[in-house]
Amino acid sequence: MHKEELTDGQSLRGFALATIAFLAIFAATAIPIPLYADYQATIGLTTADISNTMFTYLTGVALTLLLAGRISDAFGRTPVTSLTLMLAIVGCIMFMMADSGAAVLAARFVQGLSAGFGMSAVSALVIDCVGEKHLGWGSTVASCGAMVGIMIGSVAVGVLYDIVPSIAVLYGIMIVILAVCLFLMPVVHEPLDQTLSLRAVLRVRVYIPTDNRRLFAVVAVCYLATWLVSCFYQSFSAPIAQQCFGETSPLAGSVILALIMAPSLLGGPLVQRFEPKRTLVVSMTAVTLTTALMALFILMGAELLFMADCALFSFAMGVTVSVSLRLLLLRVSVLRVSAILASVNLVAYAGSAVTGVVCGILLEATSFVFVFAAMAAVLVAASLFVAVCLRAPSEKKKDARLTLSRFRKMKGMGESSAPEPATGEAVPEDASVAAPRSYNLSAHLCKIREHEQKFPKLLASGRANR
Repeated sequence: MHKEELTDGQSLRGFALATIAFLAIFAATAIPIPLYADYQATIGLTTADISNTMFTYLTGVALTLLLAGRISDAFGRTPVTSLTLMLAIVGCIMFMMADSGAAVLAARFVQGLSAGFGMSAVSALVIDCVGEKHLGWGSTVASCGAMVGIMIGSVAVGVLYDIVPSIAVLYGIMIVILAVCLFLMPVVHEPLDQTLSLRAVLRVRVYIPTDNRRLFAVVAVCYLATWLVSCFYQSFSAPIAQQCFGETSPLAGSVILALIMAPSLLGGPLVQRFEPKRTLVVSMTAVTLTTALMALFILMGAELLFMADCALFSFAMGVTVSVSLRLLLLRVSVLRVSAILASVNLVAYAGSAVTGVVCGILLEATSFVFVFAAMAAVLVAASLFVAVCLRAPSEKKKDARLTLSRFRKMKGMGESSAPEPATGEAVPEDASVAAPRSYNLSAHLCKIREHEQKFPKLLASGRANR
């Protein structure tokens, strides 16, 4: 697979259109969220159905990332981006025509498929089009665009629904925006001039670093703990606004969801100069405390305090996920970064699908106060796990120096042998990418024999001391 050199005009045009398409795809996934309360009143959508919408959505995302996350490496970025836009349009049409809980779940699954392709193919198109000169812009859109798109879609629904209280109009506007993006896709120049085979990209791979398993577990726990709460809001922000605070407009639910999503963008950049391990422990503690305060403010009926607490939780969540991921990426080979990111996101989405179902069952039997209290209890356990893992000593790596004992062991292997890499040392899969540094083994052996003949007593005393 090779990238083609794009001109400045092609790069700017592709980056702009791919970014708009990326935001539009995730804005479309946010449209149903503030409208679940209306679906409850019109088509009899139950609380269990609302909980299962998150499960079906996350299932679609996880299946796409696991089975077809690299499919754009075979078919190209722009064709798969066009397919993603088509799936987003189909999802909106299915929601517009939904008349039962099963229809809503099917539509949400289709939106999960479009979101999965958006996180893989569309984000890759954004980065490929922007090039190395402005890679910072591309990485920002690829990492934060999903949350920004969800926030834009949710707030737009809350505002427009007060002006035109029609579900068909809302989905119609979104379909038009997606159709315009689809119509303009041929304008984007394909950044890949050679692609991989379909067989090569459809291999199922979940990578966990063997020498950093404990740190990977810390990252996974941080993601699961924070997404446990944030994914719950994607399903229940509107019911919380209506049932807990007596709001009748979808705007309140949209604002709550925006407060849960938007401030997380500021968390990572504002704390990047702090000591990461201590920052991670403090941020997990803040996530736990803000979640417990959500239950208290709902019990008190304090809507403004609840919204302020949502913003604080979002900031702490951004710090937690960004710092934990940075800790892990600093310990792994650069060649493994993409595999690490795919594995972390897959674990997070799969775990969120399960916890979403459990929270829905709890909500059916209890109340929002009890659910948030239970979440806080889970977060206490997660915070303790993170603190214990970070306080434990790091695994010691073996000395990779070329010592006398290692050379003596190699004498029986032949002079063409090379020393084994130390445990935890990154070994590239492709020797053409990063070939190991070579040396003259014969010359080293000659020097060793010369020293053995010249300083026998010194070597003998050294062996005795060892």
